[in-house]
Amino acid sequence: MKTRLLIVCAIAIAFGCRKPAKLILTKDQRERIQQNILQSPPTPNIAINANFADNIRLLGADISANKVKPGDTVTVTYYWECLREIQGEWKVFVHVELPKGRRMILDHNPVGELYPISNWKKGEIIKDEQAFAIPQDAEPGQAVIWAGIFNEAIYRERGGGDRMELKNKEQVPNDGDNRVKVVQFTVARKEEPTQGAKVLGLKRASGEIKVDGKLDDPAWTNASRVELTRVDGQPVSADETTVVMALFDDKNLYIGFHLGDNFIETPYKDRDSELWNADAVEMFLDAQGDGKDYLEIQVSPKNVVFDALFKTRRNPPPDEAKAFNMTGLRTAVYVTGSVNNNEDKDSSYDVEIAVPWAEVAGLTVVPPRQDAIIKANFFRVEAKDGKVQWISAFAPTTEDFHDLSRAGFLKVEEGSAQTTPAVGGGASAREQIVSPALHEALPAKKGGSSLKPEFVPAIKKAMEAQEAQKALEGQKK
Repeated sequence: MKTRLLIVCAIAIAFGCRKPAKLILTKDQRERIQQNILQSPPTPNIAINANFADNIRLLGADISANKVKPGDTVTVTYYWECLREIQGEWKVFVHVELPKGRRMILDHNPVGELYPISNWKKGEIIKDEQAFAIPQDAEPGQAVIWAGIFNEAIYRERGGGDRMELKNKEQVPNDGDNRVKVVQFTVARKEEPTQGAKVLGLKRASGEIKVDGKLDDPAWTNASRVELTRVDGQPVSADETTVVMALFDDKNLYIGFHLGDNFIETPYKDRDSELWNADAVEMFLDAQGDGKDYLEIQVSPKNVVFDALFKTRRNPPPDEAKAFNMTGLRTAVYVTGSVNNNEDKDSSYDVEIAVPWAEVAGLTVVPPRQDAIIKANFFRVEAKDGKVQWISAFAPTTEDFHDLSRAGFLKVEEGSAQTTPAVGGGASAREQIVSPALHEALPAKKGGSSLKPEFVPAIKKAMEAQEAQKALEGQKK
């Protein structure tokens, strides 16, 4: 028994003191490292010359662009010089501080994780290229990249005191805490409406909207509204005008149509029918403004719905795209007159649509923040005797309604102070758990190296319950 105990202890000690496994490189990886060990001094656009404890010098850096938009990829190239060979779990830390206090953590081993600092040889100059994407919901403003060297083992054990000392603080821009300011760049708005572009203000609803088609809820009195114009340039008679209005709250985007019409007709009864061949309203939403993953929604005077999701312009074809059925979509129509009745004279019909924010593809913050813009277009199809007579639009486009390059914009005039990252699905946005893809861009505390985001209590509780369930399942096995 004693012998067995000694063996167990010996094994435990051996594994407890084990050094990290040595990285086994392929031929291509070794060649990649060699390609990034420079044979002559570089001439970076940003000269820095930061001396870290007489061990490593950051000679300078290059950045791919000084002005970027959300969703853009930024490439930063660092040039490191090894002044003295050192051992230990030393790594490069990079903090990208975005506007409004958001931070991205980009700690890494240089050359795509292939060439740890402990492997560097004295005199080597290492070219270290790193690419990252600006979050889609990043606020506009100035961003700063900070960098330095930290010891991951010390950080794990102590939670601080892990940064390599910057010796020449007086000669190098820094924060006084061994972080070097590498470069400052501008994050622009994702897309600004060009001069002359159609823009419809999007205000917060002042009260409940019932979605009954009547458009008589008090909240609608404060909505921004716009009159559609015929795409053929012809005038619209006073009794056939079309007005579109828009509101929002934490859960939904609300769109209202008021259409003057002296004869209202549509033969369609089934969802996803070809509503555009008769009287109908139509809307497009492109949250990212890039013509990808955009929504099309149509509603007939009989409240028949066509909804579709397109990956790119008319792709997949409508017959495939219409397989998408939006969870939580609500529509209602109120007709002053009748539909398909030649015995009376109609006056108008109203269409009310509630689109759940959580179902808008590409939307990363729910609801959108103040001044956010969403590419959008609205149409009215007017038919008589089974034939389309004319079409009016918010932003007149080409003959193809799907040409979103000519669409207008919804612009949030009154945003919400409380916003929730959207991760898709049919549940309320406030019930969604932040997805791992969003972690790196969440606000972070000050610290030495990799900083983990703080989860709100509800999310933290859900994660703890999930971990407990996993542990229970493990015990059962």
